[in-house]
Amino acid sequence: MGTTRIAIVDDHALVRDGLARLLGAEGDFLIVGVCGDGAGALQLAAASRPDVVLLDIALPDADGLDLIAAIRRTSPAARVLMLSMHSEPEYAAAALARGACGLVAKSATAEILIDAIRRVAAGEILPAETRLSPREREVLALVAAGRSNDEIANQLELQRRTVEAHCQRLMEKLDVHTRAGLVAYGRRIAF
Repeated sequence: MGTTRIAIVDDHALVRDGLARLLGAEGDFLIVGVCGDGAGALQLAAASRPDVVLLDIALPDADGLDLIAAIRRTSPAARVLMLSMHSEPEYAAAALARGACGLVAKSATAEILIDAIRRVAAGEILPAETRLSPREREVLALVAAGRSNDEIANQLELQRRTVEAHCQRLMEKLDVHTRAGLVAYGRRIAF
């Protein structure tokens, strides 16, 4: 694998500088720019064409989750890896549902972050460790496979209403608002 071009977006200068030093010391990483807000993130992605954008969820002028699609439109080859002080699985699920490739908590070790960047750069999606029940995982996998509620109900020997309830809970847990979004989310984590 060649050099991975990384853009760092975080509203704290100390975090940006620390990440730039840490990651810049890796022989296969090149820091192509750093910035501290959403507007800068879009400019940086357009100008530097990074392979990976480390994007903080909380920015002063934007919600990082809302920036994912804009960054991907600006720099289609860029893979977005979210950074957050929140380690709850729901944040990772929301990031994946909006098109990020994963989320790393700021409390993680340097080794975890470096490994995550390499995996994302290699094309992996880092699944969210959501609190889905085994049945919800089954339903999500079948939704992702394009099955209708009736087909899922028949296959799992459930009532259609039960399947609909599972789909509704999945949408709430994963912060997805449409069936198409649920299908896309399920396909991204590729059971």
